[in-house]
Amino acid sequence: MAVDERIAELVPHAGTMCLLERIEHWDDTSVTVATATHRDPANPLASRLGLRAIHLCEYGAQAMAVHGGLTAQARGQRAHPVDAQQRRQCR
Repeated sequence: MAVDERIAELVPHAGTMCLLERIEHWDDTSVTVATATHRDPANPLASRLGLRAIHLCEYGAQAMAVHGGLTAQARGQRAHPVDAQQRRQCR
């Protein structure tokens, strides 16, 4: 399945690492996304045994990026990824 263009613009990954495929619904407080990439044997996170529970973190992080980007766009702004300087300040 092709990735929704909005997701491709908002997630800082490309190709098979863009794990989400479509936006079902979103509002100011939530987003619902859908995908079947967890079933794809070419999923870059999968081992021969498939995905592990820890990989849900990446799916969740991508959903958060989509939600943050959509809500920023709705306010006429642009979501910016955290840069190295900001990461150091979070420690």
